[in-house]
Amino acid sequence: MEANKLKSKTQKVANAMIIGMVIVGTVIFAVINQVSSGVELMPKLFLLFFGAIITVQVIPGLILLATMIKGVASLGQKKEQTAKASASSDTDK
Repeated sequence: MEANKLKSKTQKVANAMIIGMVIVGTVIFAVINQVSSGVELMPKLFLLFFGAIITVQVIPGLILLATMIKGVASLGQKKEQTAKASASSDTDK
């Protein structure tokens, strides 16, 4: 039961981080787009496309980071559960 709560909480945090990064990336590149001195369409489209690529590349990076943190955090839990299981099997004998 507790693992489901942790998984749900982790998913909510990961989703919030992804949404936040997409919004921040979009805003940053929109500001860069405003700064461009040219009024031509192609430079603006290029900056928008470039910003979209960078923003989309952040998402897999965040997922990888969250998975790595989850793996490191679960190492301690696995050792704890293994110790409890072996202790309970020793008392059953």
